[in-house]
Amino acid sequence: MSEELDLGEAADFILSERPELAEDDVWAVLNALGGPPAKAQRKIALQLIASTAPQVRARDAKRILDEWGAYADLAEGPDWDD
Repeated sequence: MSEELDLGEAADFILSERPELAEDDVWAVLNALGGPPAKAQRKIALQLIASTAPQVRARDAKRILDEWGAYADLAEGPDWDD
């Protein structure tokens, strides 16, 4: 990836896809990790989230990671406007 993903855009995407998630929880996950984890790093990412943001339920953390990964895939894909 040539550019870092914008956390604000990622948060907006996640909250639009999963409006039932608490915004504070989304930001806690994004700030704890700084970037979406690779699939192989997902287990350790969830452990880190549990220790740095214990208020985020494991189920919600998984959903946030799922949507963050989807956002990253879209952001890294070809630009539809080109």
